Amino acid sequence: MSKADKKRYLKALNRRLKKESAGKFDALFVFDPPGSKPKDATGVTISGPASDEVLAVMNAVQARVFAKFEGSAMHG
Repeated sequence: MSKADKKRYLKALNRRLKKESAGKFDALFVFDPPGSKPKDATGVTISGPASDEVLAVMNAVQARVFAKFEGSAMHG
């Protein structure tokens, strides 16, 4: 995944998370390892501690956004 794609993916994750949580979660998706630049990121992780409820929503969001990105890569 290119640097630009990684940035778009992270932005899409956080946009979708905010929408699905109605902005009530403090947690965000961040590049993994935390603090890394897009070119050095090996994935995404959570910005800090979170409840099981938050983690469940984040897992669902990540699965949907990943599927959308994977589908667009196959057709793009």
